[in-house]
Amino acid sequence: MKRKTLLTATLLVALSLTSCKGKSEKAEAQSSQPSQPEVTGMTATLLKSAEKTRAEEEAALADVPEQAEPLFKTTERRGFKMGAVISYQSALKADYTNMIKSDFNSITASNEFKAYSLLNQNESMRAENGMPVMNYSQADTIAKFAQQNGIGIRGHVLVWDAYMPVWFFKEGYRNDSAFVDSATMKKRLEYYINEVVSHFETEFPGVVYCWDVVNEAVADGINECNEYDERRIRTLRSGTPNYFYEVIGPDYVELSFKYAREATARVNPNIKLFYNDYNTFYSPKREAIGKLIESINKEEKLCDGVGMQGYVGGYGQQDGCMNPNDIKLFADAIRFYGEKGLEVHVTELALRNYDQSQAKKHEDFYEDFFRMLADSNATNNYLTSVSIWGLTDNPTLPRSDYSYKMNGPYCGIYNYNLKKKAEFYRIIKAMQ
Repeated sequence: MKRKTLLTATLLVALSLTSCKGKSEKAEAQSSQPSQPEVTGMTATLLKSAEKTRAEEEAALADVPEQAEPLFKTTERRGFKMGAVISYQSALKADYTNMIKSDFNSITASNEFKAYSLLNQNESMRAENGMPVMNYSQADTIAKFAQQNGIGIRGHVLVWDAYMPVWFFKEGYRNDSAFVDSATMKKRLEYYINEVVSHFETEFPGVVYCWDVVNEAVADGINECNEYDERRIRTLRSGTPNYFYEVIGPDYVELSFKYAREATARVNPNIKLFYNDYNTFYSPKREAIGKLIESINKEEKLCDGVGMQGYVGGYGQQDGCMNPNDIKLFADAIRFYGEKGLEVHVTELALRNYDQSQAKKHEDFYEDFFRMLADSNATNNYLTSVSIWGLTDNPTLPRSDYSYKMNGPYCGIYNYNLKKKAEFYRIIKAMQ
């Protein structure tokens, strides 16, 4: 059975224009005009546009399979969870949470689990033990939703230098004080990681199935790292110092995984630990990440896997989007990490598209990309979770908006009104 879509808002507007006539004018029309008068002008243009849009939508959905089960059930047979992004605000919206409950068995908080969201400066300044204090209210809202609906959480993220409040590294947690020494900062970091991991496992047992322990620690170029460091640990980010590196030292990544492993061992040894980054499928960053994980796991296996952020395509522009070679590079990278004994998660997937006229090409690219993901598990189940961050279209975003650049306004598998697009069904097709 072919799918039928509803009339678009444009069609409704057009129809309303044909009916907005006065009572006397209507009466006169009934007596002197044919029952179906010819529509001209702006109304005719709108109607034709709406008919074209409806026809395009129906054509896009004509050659895709019916959905017989939740999407996550379909991807499970190929070996991976199906995840989506969620925020505190979207967790309060029934239409969004219903969408999540219907088709996803994993969620990742956009910002609420990050240190800069959890840390409470005023309470930390008053803490008698000198350790940081957290406010979990927004994060707990997301965790409670997941717990009530049997959905797993990717904990994202324990340690990330970006947007990190500098007071966390200073004496008394004051903005204007001196930086603490390395030993003090190590104690703070260890305490923070243990407290956060323990909180979610104690309050929501078994819900957080993995943690991104460290995020984006590998520099893109040698101008932001020590040129002699084969791990390329970031010392700068767009000119801002990496205070974890500056205050703790160049081994802060390895220490973070050590602290995280000790924390999970106490509360739930089944929680997996991941290193997460972008551009993980491009050389030489791919190789640097490999070197970093070798360093983390040198004495014992502390890092279970790699989170491959899936921002694919030109950044903020159509040029470079939907390049078939990116699919090949992604497949090669999954194999590269998998052969090192690591699980692979695709953590922030956004197959970018900035041009609405390229919708058909985007649908094809989505299917090809997910077929590659399915095929990557044909012989070795390296890939165990895929999470989409470019989930919905948002054509109203200005070009200057961060989300416009990161995802693209036509990147989604849902329309802006959360209706499933052809891309959603193309995932199902790719799994067959």
